[in-house]
Amino acid sequence: MARLFEPWRLFFPSALLLAPLNVLAWLAVRQGIVDWPAASASWHGREMVFGYSFAVIAGYLLPAFPLRRVVGLWLLWLLGRLAWIVPPGTLLPWLQLAAGAAFPATVAILGFRRFHAAKRARNLAFPMIMLVLGAAGVATYAAEVGWLPMPAQNPAVLSVYVVSLLVMVMGGRAVPTATVGSLRAQGQVLRVVPRPRLEAAGIFGMLSLLVLDMLGLGLAAGLAALAVAVVLALQMVRWHSLSVLGDPETWPLHLGFFWLGLGLTLIGLQRLGFILPPDAGALHALAAGGIGTVTLVMLLRVARQRSGILPASPTLLQALQLALVVAVTLRVGGGWVLPGHRELVLWLAGMAWLVAFGLGTAVLVPAALRAAR
Repeated sequence: MARLFEPWRLFFPSALLLAPLNVLAWLAVRQGIVDWPAASASWHGREMVFGYSFAVIAGYLLPAFPLRRVVGLWLLWLLGRLAWIVPPGTLLPWLQLAAGAAFPATVAILGFRRFHAAKRARNLAFPMIMLVLGAAGVATYAAEVGWLPMPAQNPAVLSVYVVSLLVMVMGGRAVPTATVGSLRAQGQVLRVVPRPRLEAAGIFGMLSLLVLDMLGLGLAAGLAALAVAVVLALQMVRWHSLSVLGDPETWPLHLGFFWLGLGLTLIGLQRLGFILPPDAGALHALAAGGIGTVTLVMLLRVARQRSGILPASPTLLQALQLALVVAVTLRVGGGWVLPGHRELVLWLAGMAWLVAFGLGTAVLVPAALRAAR
């Protein structure tokens, strides 16, 4: 019988390496330090969604497989990265589309099969979200090669909404559990009762935002974004977010949900016509702040739990989290506060992002190399 191998041991380190390298490459091209036509702003956003986020999703969701199958899946992920760093026009459009879309589509199908087989009422949203994620991946790459009319909103931006939805639903399971455990360790007793209607409202709101933004219905999309932000705020109140500020492993999960709510609030205000400085800050609050924070913290927790290794030192975790907060804060608000120093702010944010993910790699590698229990 073939020996089973846990996919997270390959995909989590790959995600942690890709995230800072992607940002640094994009900044180097933006500044003219490197002549690399493929590394455009759309490439940067697309890779963070389908390279980084999907690697984390694969490592988190997929069970142990025979080693050959895991390596094959990882090579499919790598192929998608390599196919889009070559000079434009080097590959035939259909080949580039297939290489880019194959991994997100495969992960979506595997994730759908896993959740569909479970047949648990509370998990019914997951199969639907996985199918939407797979479709978003195919649509994004089809639009990039010109085979699909570009919707009113960039397909990669729409994919950020779908990944945010997955983070919201998965976090809605993980955050209360982690919070209850953290408070129990402090001698407090907390019971978080599931509120399926509140969760359903968040799911419906995010899907509405996705569709309305795709159709270019800005006013309605803005209202949907603000409604989801309210749902997230209510969830954080129910989770007693302020009670875990002293726990370096738990409070960043709550912080990630704060970033999700802030990003949706800013997107909602923009769609409603409120004058905000022209910057990608709203989207980065959602992507770098919400998705980046929650996925980084969760993958480190999952790696520790699955490997049985002891937690990293609180000092190291706090340094990692501080660097991540600095990176996201600068990326979201730095260009607004210091509009005359935008490029400097971007580089400072990029350096802080590099430090955060570098420290994350230092925490992860011992767990990834540890023999399975």
